[in-house]
Amino acid sequence: MTALLAVAGNGALKGLKTWALLLKIVLPVYIAVILIKHSPLMPFLTELFAPAMGFLNMPGEAAAPIIAGILSDEYGCIAAMGGFHFGAVAVTTIAMINLCFHSIPVESAINRKIGFAVWRIALFRLCLAVLVGLAVSRLGVLLP
Repeated sequence: MTALLAVAGNGALKGLKTWALLLKIVLPVYIAVILIKHSPLMPFLTELFAPAMGFLNMPGEAAAPIIAGILSDEYGCIAAMGGFHFGAVAVTTIAMINLCFHSIPVESAINRKIGFAVWRIALFRLCLAVLVGLAVSRLGVLLP
């Protein structure tokens, strides 16, 4: 019984540490997105990215979580999506794009250290993200 309590306590402690780590990522990204959303910068960004997002059947605002995911990770993307009201197809498309093309600064540094061709890998992942985004957004339009 003592071993069970020790394991449960250890698991709870690790869970709290993980929660704190995720909170350090999610909260600042969410706050930044909300501030940008309500600033004069958002209409500029929306207009700037509207053609690319329109190509994926999404509003220009969808660029915010995609960029957040590219620069941070999946949790940054999720936090950024929380600041907007996207439909199911847009959320799925954003998530799939982010799964293919996330954490580029960190992963590029790791790839460089290992000796991989950083630009080749990043370009491949970008092309894959665009293709997956196109496929998901087109299939999503077909669903009721």
